This record gives sequence, C-alpha cells and structure tokens, in this order.
Amino acid sequence: MKILVFNDYCCVGNCALKVNISILTQNGNEVFGIPTKIFSSHMAYKDFLSFEMPNFSEIFEKIKKIQNFDAIYIGFVDSREQFEVIKNFLKEFKGKVILDPILGDNGAKYSGATEEQIEFYKEFVKFADIVTPNLTESILLTDYKKDFSETKRKDVEKIAEKLFEMGAKQVLIKSFEEDNKLNTLYFSKNSKKWFETEKIDIKICGTGDTFSSLVTSELLKGENLENSIDKIQKLLLENIQKQEKIDGLNEINLQNFKIGE
Repeated sequence: MKILVFNDYCCVGNCALKVNISILTQNGNEVFGIPTKIFSSHMAYKDFLSFEMPNFSEIFEKIKKIQNFDAIYIGFVDSREQFEVIKNFLKEFKGKVILDPILGDNGAKYSGATEEQIEFYKEFVKFADIVTPNLTESILLTDYKKDFSETKRKDVEKIAEKLFEMGAKQVLIKSFEEDNKLNTLYFSKNSKKWFETEKIDIKICGTGDTFSSLVTSELLKGENLENSIDKIQKLLLENIQKQEKIDGLNEINLQNFKIGE
C-alpha cells in the first residue's frame, strides 16, 4: 500500500515521522512522508529548536503529481496553511484516513499545543477511518468535563462514543491506566472492546507512534482491528522488554516490528 504521512520530523529521537516510515515500511508499505515541522529533538528533551516546513503547499502539489495514495496518515499539524491544504485534499480523497492527534499526555497539553490546533484535529476527525488518541488527547478533542485523574472506564467509553459521533468510523483510545495496567478501548458502530496489557514502569519515547503505525498497517491489510490489537500490544511489549534500558531518556528501538500472521 502507498501511504502519505503528514507528521513532524525530529532529528534526534525515535518518534513521529521517523517511526511512521520505519514501522510502515517494515510491514510492506511504501511511505511518502511530508514533514509538517522540523524539530532538533522531540519535546521530551529539555532544549530544542523547531521550525515550520517551508514551501509545504508546493511540495505537496509536486508529490500529488507523481503519486496516488491508498491512505493518508495525519500526525502533527499546527499550521493554519497546512490544515487548509490537508482538509481540502481530504474532501476529495477516496482512500483510508488515519488520524493520530498530537496534543498532550498524562493529563496535560504539550507546551506548544494551542486551542486552534485542537480545532484542526476536530475537523480532521470528520474524515477519519480511525482515530488513535491517547486519553489526554481524546479528552481535549471532545471537551470532556472531567479531570484526567478521575476518569473511569465508563468515561472513556463516553469519550469514544463522542469521537464516533464527531465522524470517526473507528476509535482507539490509548493509555488509560487502571490497576497498574495499560488499557486500550476499541469502539466502532457495532463494537466496544477493552484490551489490557502490562505496564512498563519506565517511559519509552515513541511507543504511541509505533502503536498507531502498526494499527495503520493492519487496517490497510484489511484486518479486523478487534483481532489485531492484542497482537500489536504483544509485539510492542515484547520489543520493549527486550531492549536495553538506560538511566534517563529511553527511545523505542525500531527493529523487529513486522507483524506476524
């Protein structure tokens, strides 16, 4: 499958576009990545520089003349120009649309996230075949009126239903912690199912991007995602457990992420 990915590129750190290209390529897809923003390092580092991708519209137009795409993956977008370009394309696009909003984690917005950016993602939800926010991002997208720390399973289900009502055909909400386990909710028109996995007591940067990229690959293979999530979580957990951990910042090791049968 040919996938067009809009996401930021970090020179240092395994996340965002770097992860998307690696994981999707390992699983047999052809990836065309357009950076929306360039970061010297991702935001888990204390000091970084960033700038918006120059000539974004012109680059996109050139690529469209060369390639047709089976799917579009939307990650980090915080520019009005980029939002308008992507939205206009989505209105005519007939392939699959995967939305992985980048807004925050652990109950807080990222330092650079704006209300305008949240509105961009709300519009993109209307086109999404699947949206894969973490719990923090799903709360921001739906304006859910409950503190992050007080959120229960029934709240997450209400949030998923709201995202479905906003237009997403399928919803995956990641990173809901309960009883020292990580839980993922899958929600669609005819299904609501919880998936549980072991929590690793160390932060590994890039796991969310890896998860969403694996979900994308399964979606494009025509797999029923209900049957894929356990397989994806097991693969992710096995890789994290195997990789060497260091004191300080840990990055996801991007090897060995081909999904088995």
